[in-house]
Amino acid sequence: MTLPRLKSLDELQPGDRYELGRLTFSLEDIREFARRYDPQPFHLDEEAARDSVFGTVVAAGLHTLSACFGMLMASPLLQEISLAGSAMDIRWPAPLRPGEEVTVSVEVIEVTRSRARKDRGSARLRYVARRVEDGVVVLDATGLHHLRR
Repeated sequence: MTLPRLKSLDELQPGDRYELGRLTFSLEDIREFARRYDPQPFHLDEEAARDSVFGTVVAAGLHTLSACFGMLMASPLLQEISLAGSAMDIRWPAPLRPGEEVTVSVEVIEVTRSRARKDRGSARLRYVARRVEDGVVVLDATGLHHLRR
C-alpha cells in the first residue's frame, strides 16, 4: 500500500488508519539496540533470559517503539506537515522475540486545530504493532503530534 503525502492536518479524520508495513528484529538487532540503550540481561543473553519472566531474549520495548515511530517518520504521510511531538502513552502488552514479524499501523484518534495559531494543530495518533503469526499486540502507543495546516 502506498501512503499519501499529506499537505495539511485538515486531511486527517478520527478513524483514519494507515498501514505502515512490517518489521522483524533479528537476535543481533535486539542485542545491538540493548547494548546501546537498554542493557538488561533478557535483551542480551539467551541463558540469562531463560531465567527471566520472558523465558527467552526479547526486544526492548523502546526498540519496538523507536522502529514503529521511525516507520511513520520515514513514510511520506507526515513528511511535509510534522512539526514536533509532545506526549506519548505507551503499553507493551506482549513481548517481541527475535524473528517474529509484526505489522505496524497508525490510527488517527483525535484532531485538534489550534485556536491561537491558525497554521497548525495537533493529532493523537495510535501506533499498533501486531504479531503476524498470532495477531497479538506487542505495542500499543498513542502519541501527540503537532502538525501544519
